[in-house]
Amino acid sequence: MWGILKREIMRKGIVYSLVIMLLSACSGLKNDENRFKSIEEKGKGIYYLTIEAKNGDNSKQQVEISIDPLIIDSLKLSEQKIIYMCEDALRYADWNANFKPSYKQSDNAMLTYDTKEKKITAFVNGTAENAYGVRDILNSTVPFNLKGMMINDKDGLPDIFSF
Repeated sequence: MWGILKREIMRKGIVYSLVIMLLSACSGLKNDENRFKSIEEKGKGIYYLTIEAKNGDNSKQQVEISIDPLIIDSLKLSEQKIIYMCEDALRYADWNANFKPSYKQSDNAMLTYDTKEKKITAFVNGTAENAYGVRDILNSTVPFNLKGMMINDKDGLPDIFSF
């Protein structure tokens, strides 16, 4: 009798253990789906992140960055890596400005993934004074590799293109 009771307790213990493992695995999946705290989804699969950036005169500007869903869903970059890329893009947006202290960030930017080129590109814009003191629009592209590291040119400087 004791042997039958012992087997029944063992069997129920195994079933309970499996149920607990299954429930904890499912809660782990739910946490993985919501792994981003700062990045929010708006609309159909478009993600947004708001970063506080510095202007050339050290004033602060809130910049809302739209993030390509492929960066989050396909590349599986961590939230911290995406935040670093966005911060770097905003930090170097004035790279080709003639008069950096006059640079003012725009209130929006974009982070995209080019599947053909196999790189991530940040599109950032703002305004800065040109050589004649006239405020002009400055659009900059900041490239990153698939690991989130900024791509440098042959001289080791950030490979930022402005137009």
